[in-house]
Amino acid sequence: MAVLDAQSATFSIADEIPAAVIVGGIVSFSGFDGEASDIDITTLASTAKEFRQGLQDFGNFSIELFRDPSDVGQVEMETARAAQATRECVLTLDSGDIATFDAYVKSLTSSGAVDDVINGSANLKITGAVTWT
Repeated sequence: MAVLDAQSATFSIADEIPAAVIVGGIVSFSGFDGEASDIDITTLASTAKEFRQGLQDFGNFSIELFRDPSDVGQVEMETARAAQATRECVLTLDSGDIATFDAYVKSLTSSGAVDDVINGSANLKITGAVTWT
């Protein structure tokens, strides 16, 4: 069984040029949580409900991060969110596996507390397919 190390993973987002910029300060990520829809193909002759698999929905990609207003990747995520723009995103794992997908930034939050640093999260909606290489 292969166990992948998340420690050296990077996430980048392409800006309008389009040159990808790495998003800094990431402490965790999760995603690709979508699922295909169900298409009802039941007819009057059916003896039970019948279904066919619909198109795959790759869902969302979320990251937890330390907020840094000078980080070019975080600035690009905020720019894309404000512009309601879809961007090419790339998750690169330590193993060399790469996931490439288009997404738009649904939210980019910040929070802070006593005796803590400012942290936040970003939630991106994947549009289209995820390609693994």
